[in-house]
Amino acid sequence: MALGADVSSYEIPQSRGIPPVVRYLFGVGVIIIVFMGVITVVQAGENHSWPAAKTPAIDLSGKL
Repeated sequence: MALGADVSSYEIPQSRGIPPVVRYLFGVGVIIIVFMGVITVVQAGENHSWPAAKTPAIDLSGKL
């Protein structure tokens, strides 16, 4: 009887998988990434002068 690589004199530890806290934090992170993307797209036109040809005509001196 030949001994192969799968025969061991001790028990190899088995993984318990990904902890629930890590799964939860991953989900929260994905939601935050999507939320920040939505905010970026929605606010992209705010405080911008379009079209760009009219941009030089903006009065930059004055009170904020």
